[in-house]
Amino acid sequence: MKSSCPYCGNNPVPHRLYWYEESLNILFTPIRQKLIYNPCSRWLKKFIIPPFSAFLFYCAKFFGILRLRADRTACKVRRAQVLWEEAEKRGIAMSEVLLFGKPIDVYVAERLNNQPIGQSANQHISQRGIIFSGLPRPQGYDNRWLELMDDKFLLKQKLRAANFPVPRGGSVTGTAAALKIFGRIDKPAIVKPRAGSRGRHTTTFIYSEADLRRAVKIAQQLCHWVIVEEQLTGPIFRATVIGGKLAGVLRGDEPQITGDGQHKISELIGIKNPRSHPGVKDIIIDDAMELFLSRQNLDINSVPYSGRLVSLSEKIGVNYGGSSSEDYEICHPDNKELFLRAAAVVGDPIVGFDFIIPNITRSFREQKCGFIEANSLPFINLHHDPLLGSPRNAAALVWDLVGWR
Repeated sequence: MKSSCPYCGNNPVPHRLYWYEESLNILFTPIRQKLIYNPCSRWLKKFIIPPFSAFLFYCAKFFGILRLRADRTACKVRRAQVLWEEAEKRGIAMSEVLLFGKPIDVYVAERLNNQPIGQSANQHISQRGIIFSGLPRPQGYDNRWLELMDDKFLLKQKLRAANFPVPRGGSVTGTAAALKIFGRIDKPAIVKPRAGSRGRHTTTFIYSEADLRRAVKIAQQLCHWVIVEEQLTGPIFRATVIGGKLAGVLRGDEPQITGDGQHKISELIGIKNPRSHPGVKDIIIDDAMELFLSRQNLDINSVPYSGRLVSLSEKIGVNYGGSSSEDYEICHPDNKELFLRAAAVVGDPIVGFDFIIPNITRSFREQKCGFIEANSLPFINLHHDPLLGSPRNAAALVWDLVGWR
């Protein structure tokens, strides 16, 4: 059962279960890669697993364990909704798979004109169509990096070896090793679980060893391995690459206020909330914010000097009082090319990079910036629903990638 957690934010997860899942994934990934990616396993995936999986699916459906729901409006996953909306435009029928009546982010898609249907590691062929989890991928591609993308340490190793910008740091399992890295990198530092998403249990603005020790304990609640690295400054951009094309470059900002030299931080928050965009939730003053401010030698009663930009949380986006904008049109060509080259190095046809850069309109070569993580199952809906800027149809590129135009 999920419970409220200040370090998980608006997306809490069961800590113990999540810890075992993410830690075991990191531990067994090298072994799993050797077992899965060999000639024998490729033959099994091509000729045996798809029909067997389809057989199990229809057995579960026959016995009522699984059922299909063809109502797009009942689907609660916005990523699936935008995919579904585009599918309907293309004559593709989608249904949501329910396990004992509960959605599990698995879907069935069928070409109504009965054209041939492909398959891949996360989708299986059947007489009805394809069954896929999260997002469909094309037939026959090498998906070995699909599960490695979410490992922040392995991703940075691969990108660093190819001379892409990444922050300095490393992966540790204890405080002693964390302190060694902390001593040789620029401050402030950031600490986060080595696997995971949505900024859960991430601590920023770490200047002291005491804060570092606390941050390691917080991160290790979700994963045995944690990342300690330099904290880059600037907005976080989600660059999603689908089928070798840049789907969008979404800017995400944490909740912030700008000092005027007269008002306290608490007062500036009170002034900003009523003036925010209707799609932005109010900034909430709580214990997590107090701790966050303390690492910047501030508190809610501090009076920032005029023009000082003060971050109020590690969490990004409108749900925390932040902002989002689709910046594809203003993104510098060098940066667009960088994202496409990085996707080619990673080798998966769908990847969402998180990239920090102070000014997306200038070349990355002129600024301190870097890739901080990648997502194997990116929320393509972010590009459809920006708070500001022109929406981008990422779902169209997904169906193009599958070959259903």
